[in-house]
Amino acid sequence: MNDDDLKKLWQQQPLRDPALSLAQVTSAMQNKTTQLRRTVLARDAREVAACLIIGIIFGIYYFTASRTPTSRLGDLIVIGSSIFIAFKLIYTRRKTPPAPSGATIVESLRAELTSVRAQSQLLGSILWWYLLPLGIGILVGTWGSVSGVGGFVFNMIYTVGVIVLYAWIYRLNQRARANQLLPVEAQLKSLIHSAESGEPLDDTHVASLRPIVISMAAADRVKPAEFKVAFWQIAIFGMPGIVGIWFFLMLSLTMDNNDWKSPAQIPTPFAQSVRVEGTNRYSVVARKVIDLFNAGDYAAVQKLYNPEMSKAFPPKKTFDFYTRLATGFGKIEKVDYPPGGYRGWIAFGLHCQRGELTMSLALDADDKIAGIYFSPVAKPSATFKSFVRQFFSWQHLVWLPPFFLGGLLYSWLMQKLTKRAVGISTLGVHLCKGQTLILWDEIEEVRPFKFLHIQNLWLIRETGEKTPMHWTPLERHSDVKAAVEKFAPANHPIRKYLSLLKRI
Repeated sequence: MNDDDLKKLWQQQPLRDPALSLAQVTSAMQNKTTQLRRTVLARDAREVAACLIIGIIFGIYYFTASRTPTSRLGDLIVIGSSIFIAFKLIYTRRKTPPAPSGATIVESLRAELTSVRAQSQLLGSILWWYLLPLGIGILVGTWGSVSGVGGFVFNMIYTVGVIVLYAWIYRLNQRARANQLLPVEAQLKSLIHSAESGEPLDDTHVASLRPIVISMAAADRVKPAEFKVAFWQIAIFGMPGIVGIWFFLMLSLTMDNNDWKSPAQIPTPFAQSVRVEGTNRYSVVARKVIDLFNAGDYAAVQKLYNPEMSKAFPPKKTFDFYTRLATGFGKIEKVDYPPGGYRGWIAFGLHCQRGELTMSLALDADDKIAGIYFSPVAKPSATFKSFVRQFFSWQHLVWLPPFFLGGLLYSWLMQKLTKRAVGISTLGVHLCKGQTLILWDEIEEVRPFKFLHIQNLWLIRETGEKTPMHWTPLERHSDVKAAVEKFAPANHPIRKYLSLLKRI
């Protein structure tokens, strides 16, 4: 018997085009919703794990990299959003359990309809409960620490990148809702209506369940050769993603650490002409000036001046000066108290919100301010060599192995959760864990398409409908090739792409 005779015999099989009963369709629907629940469970597990990782990472950012109150607020928003997202996913799934054992078919179908509707609403509103809370937190944290023109440009590019990424994620979820959840919801409605009223099933809904019925009917006679996506194909994307988190975390810590910067030119130190124990007087007055400055009470600062200073700097002039100082540098967050001075002056280092100042102070015998002078501290200059040395310090590199192992673990979990990617049998190509069956003679044309470096195939039917199929990412290339050569009809277009199945 030649290949043409085998093909004719195959086309004459009653299994290929069975007359579907309500019981068969209902059983197929239950099989489909069971697989859907497993898919949702796997998705929720991935998302909850991701929320945990995000919470830990931004918690580290909060205590290390984030320096301003605004950036820390952004970190808290992201952490809170992660907790809320995990809660919403778990709550939605737990409030829509399957029907209890012993329930009628209609009750089981109604329970599945409630579950599918809840998941559909979840994806439909993903912009409000998932994307926006995380996006707002990330952007608040990003813009809360902007500094200089370079920082502004980087933040603009980063913001555009986040918006584009979130738009892509939103589109993917809406496509999944339209292609997977809404059709199942319509099928469940039709089945429940038919079971309750006795009216015939909608032909469109029956047709979409036909591949599952065929797969179930052929389960005892047709055993497809099953293939998963190869581990290294997942790791090649999962690993850079996890290690990339380490990279940007260390980059942020390095940028915020001034130790890698070469010190600016240090002026000649003050001569020690004021007794060390006498500097305590200056520290008390300096503390008063700083507290009043942070409170915005510039009139009270002016009252600390002695008569000569008050005459040279009346209230109006004092108010204008300190207003300009506060606008440029913000509040004073930290003070360095030095042990000496020069000719009756003591210098204090002021660490402000937007820069650093040196405050030189002179007092008269009555501890009144006889002179006060503020000068900005020159910023240290950076060198590329010192930056690289700090970035790859042992304190940073010690975190690389855990992130690397985390990437391997993530890739392994992703491969385990995908279970079967493709099945090949005498019937055709089995996709989506057996939920989609494309018969060999339904495939009119096969076209390759490339996603990044991975070659995949479009399976195109007579109607023009295209279904993507994993190809080169599949494990055991020799077994895939052997399965196609064994099961695919002679001269089938899929055979033309067997040459792609080779190790790179």
